[in-house]
Amino acid sequence: MTQPPAVVRVRGEATADHGPDRATLAVHVREASPDSRSAALSRASGVTAHLRSALDGAEGVRRVVLSRVSVHEQWSWDPGAGTNQRAGWEATVGGTVEVDVGAVPEVAEVVAAAGAGIGGVSWELDDPAAARRAVRRAAVDAAREAATDLADAVGRPLGPLRELADPGLSSVVLGGAETMAAMARGSVGGGPALDLDPQAVTVSAVVEATYALED
Repeated sequence: MTQPPAVVRVRGEATADHGPDRATLAVHVREASPDSRSAALSRASGVTAHLRSALDGAEGVRRVVLSRVSVHEQWSWDPGAGTNQRAGWEATVGGTVEVDVGAVPEVAEVVAAAGAGIGGVSWELDDPAAARRAVRRAAVDAAREAATDLADAVGRPLGPLRELADPGLSSVVLGGAETMAAMARGSVGGGPALDLDPQAVTVSAVVEATYALED
């Protein structure tokens, strides 16, 4: 009976850190009024217009999107009455500001000075696809190196590649999950002095490979 050809099945992994090209700031405007919903919304609209105007002339700003608007009633606890009492209305406008990575501290100051807050920052690449391609190629190289080590360990020459796939897609599932992340996140407060250091964008890839072993 003919024996099936001997093979080695391996996993290749690679990770690379990249300096970010841009950042996206999550910004928000919150204004309250004890009188009415419309008054709270009017105040928030005024601050938002001021913010848009300030960002329009700020160096390094690529794109401003302020489109999430909500208004809700506020309540406060009255211990004497033992009930919640109506305390007014709060209006919120949220959105994002896309900025060149070198301009983040200055733009954050502009946002804070306009009366808005910053909820977080995402550090991103202009061309994440190119970074993913490079790290995937490195993962393929790592898989071949692992297969060569296994072949050497049993005294057999490494044969041709039989199968190469993303995790879970090979005909023999090895288990585990692919890791590919091209964004690092941080959060900041909305104060007059903000220390916003760029975070490295980590891109990782995993591949599964099957190689034949020669006699």
